[in-house]
Amino acid sequence: MGGTSSDERRWEPRSDCPPQFIVAVVGLAGTGKSSVVGMLRDIMQAPVVYFGGVVVDEVKRRGLPVSETTERSVREQLRSERGMSAIAQIAMPEIDRYLSAGTDLVIDGLYSYAEYEVLDGRYPGLISLIAVHARRPLREVRLATRADRPLTPAEIRSRDMREVRTLDKATAIALADWHLVNDSTLDDLRAKTQEIVDEIRLLRGA
Repeated sequence: MGGTSSDERRWEPRSDCPPQFIVAVVGLAGTGKSSVVGMLRDIMQAPVVYFGGVVVDEVKRRGLPVSETTERSVREQLRSERGMSAIAQIAMPEIDRYLSAGTDLVIDGLYSYAEYEVLDGRYPGLISLIAVHARRPLREVRLATRADRPLTPAEIRSRDMREVRTLDKATAIALADWHLVNDSTLDDLRAKTQEIVDEIRLLRGA
């Protein structure tokens, strides 16, 4: 079950600052999510809450070495204990602190639609979800040549299927508010990202 935490309540926006908004980014490996998050941070002049950091912190708290294997194991344990929205639930105090300071926010690493649902319930009307896409052959090249944790085509397919079937990332991608195709240059990606931020600001009255 995705579920919501028993102590969940709606966020009360500050009345002494312009309308705030949160932009969350979702996508499969190799689509360029990290690049988009970095551009959003610069364009919005906003801090980033990294959902993967929640897992890393928990791995360290348990006295385990930080690796892809331990991160996956702890992530799955957290979701087994607290539901599919576990990471979003744990990240809420950090999100609250930034919003209390009157800033906008970028969320990096949203995995499941359950995470989106619990965040939308807590911060109604504030969240815009961007799905980042890229062609599979291009993703394979990017992931094979990256310095940190390179992946083979077989490993990419296995990871894709796990994220789609087990984590329900496909629903978050399919139902995103905005869809960004990252198949060209960084300048093109920045222009597309800027356009989305401009439209969000217009819609939010920010």
